[in-house]
Amino acid sequence: MNTDGSDSDRPRLLPARPRPKAGETTDSYIRRLSRANHLKPTYLRGYLAGPPNWLGRPRAERLAALTGRQQTALEQALVDLLPPARTKVVKCTTPQETTTRRTDRSALFTAIRQDARTEGLSIRALAERHHVSRRTIGHALDSPTPPTRKSPPARERPALDRARPIIDAMLDNHAEANDGQPLTTRFIWEHLLDQHDSEVSYATVRDYIAQLRQQTPEDVAFPVRERKRRSGNILSTSVGTTQGPVIQHYRELLAAVGQRPSAHGLDGTYASMTAFVLGCDAGSSNGMLAGFREWLIVRLDHGNNLAWPALVRHLAPNGFVHPLTPEADTAAVGALFQLLNEFLELREGRDGPLKIYGAYQAWLNAQNWYHPDPSPTDQIN
Repeated sequence: MNTDGSDSDRPRLLPARPRPKAGETTDSYIRRLSRANHLKPTYLRGYLAGPPNWLGRPRAERLAALTGRQQTALEQALVDLLPPARTKVVKCTTPQETTTRRTDRSALFTAIRQDARTEGLSIRALAERHHVSRRTIGHALDSPTPPTRKSPPARERPALDRARPIIDAMLDNHAEANDGQPLTTRFIWEHLLDQHDSEVSYATVRDYIAQLRQQTPEDVAFPVRERKRRSGNILSTSVGTTQGPVIQHYRELLAAVGQRPSAHGLDGTYASMTAFVLGCDAGSSNGMLAGFREWLIVRLDHGNNLAWPALVRHLAPNGFVHPLTPEADTAAVGALFQLLNEFLELREGRDGPLKIYGAYQAWLNAQNWYHPDPSPTDQIN
């Protein structure tokens, strides 16, 4: 792929290109593409959106180029790949209609009653003249005072409901151990997508944080609904159960699998081992490997666009080898279990997750491409 985001050259096809499912959302398909190719979902999504709005809607032509599929086929399968069609606004043609449209609802009711009284128009004719429903005409003829409009029901946001505890935990952790660097909305959104497979949009996260600021203008450092200082860190809420004895259990299990993979139904290849580790992580509600990718990035000093299976291969003794030879496969498996053991040992230690995420944030801030000029409205100080 062209990492500069330009369209001058056709992007190369992704190695793994799963088929889109009928009725699937674009973000869901992008996450499946990312996992299949060991890429960060936010990296692939930003590349598909392209400049200048890297956080905007993924572009259908770029997705078609990366997957080798017809754009029309993708548009038919993915329900939200195309932007919603805009409703055509019918412009008023007569001066009376223009005046009615621009006045408030009380004046509208007055005009309806006057037309009915002076011209004797029917309900249908009144509805056509004033471009309102017959029900509105009935209300206007019954009373000159418009009825009170009902408040719309609260919009359900299941994606935000699932992400809210994680966002609150991140903000709490940042408030308790603020090293002077801003925690941006984009960092929170990327963490939700890459580490928790969340479907929440950037705009939703931005609006939620803005709402928290409005609720607590006197103390932005603690913009959570329940201001309780937590003793832990970012993992205290999102993966609170994956601590202590649980981490020790996974360390013992992975050590046994690394020594005798066949006893656990594995063939010992890197592909089967990574699949097993991912299964363990899923069984822990994505808590066992929380922070693993960030820890690997700091150790490798690059690779922020890669998922952890690719980062481990870069940290193997002979570096990244593609395609995997038998020798490189064996080296990658050894590196995987050695790195996992070191990482989980650090996770068990005092403030382990806090140190991992703190080191990763410091590494991000040292990169010249990371938020070179963050907007003041997009920071939580």
